[in-house]
Amino acid sequence: MSDSFGKEFQPKLQFAHNSVQEPCENSPLISALICTRNRGGSLIPTIKSILQANSICCELIVIDQSTDQSAYDALAPYLSDTRLKYVHSETEGKGIALNLGLKIARGEFVAITDDDCIVQHDWPMHHYKALLNQPKVALSYGNVIAVEHDRSAGFIPAYKVSRNRLCRTLWEKLPARGIGANTAVRRNAILELGGFDNEVGPGGRFRACIDRDMTLRCLLGGQYVYESKQSSVDHFGFRNWEEGRTLTYNAWYGIGASSVKPLLCGKWWALLIGLYEFGIFALLPFLASSLTFRKRTGFLRVKGFIKGFIDGAKTPFNPHTLTYCQQVKTNPEPQIVDIPKREVA
Repeated sequence: MSDSFGKEFQPKLQFAHNSVQEPCENSPLISALICTRNRGGSLIPTIKSILQANSICCELIVIDQSTDQSAYDALAPYLSDTRLKYVHSETEGKGIALNLGLKIARGEFVAITDDDCIVQHDWPMHHYKALLNQPKVALSYGNVIAVEHDRSAGFIPAYKVSRNRLCRTLWEKLPARGIGANTAVRRNAILELGGFDNEVGPGGRFRACIDRDMTLRCLLGGQYVYESKQSSVDHFGFRNWEEGRTLTYNAWYGIGASSVKPLLCGKWWALLIGLYEFGIFALLPFLASSLTFRKRTGFLRVKGFIKGFIDGAKTPFNPHTLTYCQQVKTNPEPQIVDIPKREVA
């Protein structure tokens, strides 16, 4: 790893020209954020798509929690781009990485994608418009499109937004189930809510569904959630069927853990979302397959949700932010690479 870690880098503001109207000089800035862990050079297509896109992002922050320096080595040719800020942290957990990225970001709005996605050219612009025009929107989701793959061998998680949708209440949220591979947030609003839950999501105690947890907490905190059918990213995250079983269980384990927190605080109306998701997407498919003697469907969802609900009920959390108390870990301070400045011709 570079010996020059630790020196703060201030990127220059750069807006690329595109066909979508650019924000004026006094408009809020938007940052792009990617969290990665042990992906090596496979995240480079994501990096290139953001840096080459006709976007309005003033910076691209990469939070790297890898246990080796392969990602840093792969990024070396791009470190001279003054929009890129690379941060290595020996912490573990997507929630920790996201919160670190939000604290570092210069932008009022932060567009987030995963390290196995390629963004479309106007990816952040539609999130930007929603956040700018709706002051109470704290979280915006978009399309996550699965690339072509062998459907007999496995699947790629995806999410299709059928129409632009503003969710102001838990009831309006029911049909909106966006995923974090294509999202954007109002930075200060999310931080005021306590940030992302460090224990809900990959690397945390409750393994998955950090996006769903943040959605619920936004709505309970008086913030709105938006879905944009115009914003899209292509997803390359292929899972075989065995990996899919683990992914499914972890997802519903996280949903169960996320669902119990507001109930323990007396916010019984939040039961609406938990019952809806558990009933429609887990219990009913399981009962239908059992009664018709078909291949059993939904068992892992039912099992994961119940287990997560019980484990979550036994885990201490902050009732004000609805975030679980973090397990005691040794989390060294992150290191920020001193990125070489571009020479002026």
